[in-house]
Amino acid sequence: MADYASEVVRVASKIGVPSEWLANVIYFESGGNPQARNAKSSATGLIQFISSTAASLGTSVDALYRMSGREQMAYVERYFTPKAGKLRSQEDVYMAVFYPKAVGNPDYRFPASVTKVNPGIYTPRDYVAMANRKAKLAPYVGAAVAEELALVSQPSRWTLTTMAPWLGLFSVTLLAGALIYRHRFRA
Repeated sequence: MADYASEVVRVASKIGVPSEWLANVIYFESGGNPQARNAKSSATGLIQFISSTAASLGTSVDALYRMSGREQMAYVERYFTPKAGKLRSQEDVYMAVFYPKAVGNPDYRFPASVTKVNPGIYTPRDYVAMANRKAKLAPYVGAAVAEELALVSQPSRWTLTTMAPWLGLFSVTLLAGALIYRHRFRA
């Protein structure tokens, strides 16, 4: 993920979510491997694009498979752009990738065609529990903290976007906390 960490931060900022949320869904879906493929479906790449989704974005799963993580992030951005401002939680980001109809409905029952190729996942709650167990970054950022992150990530001298290439994705979490502290207590 190191070769495209700054892209994760940039895309997350553009769609209005903390970079941890986007990084966690990428890690759960593909382990951060742009060449990840699901043996039971056409799902390929960082967020496991299926053939129809790839086609709607102007590419194919075979083309995505040949791309680097940095190159695939352009398609991750295209995928999430229509959802910008609508994803309010880590769960929403997970469902936006896994099964968009279930965004905001934790009790939704996935059809058999989905559960067949995703053993143990029958509802969004199942997916979220499994994904959060594997999350590498804190998956629960409260709404107030998410708003603060949005405020401090606006273009200015010190932003997550301008500093991320130097600090790396995992340092961004520490930086965000420091900026929030500065914003709240040193106005």
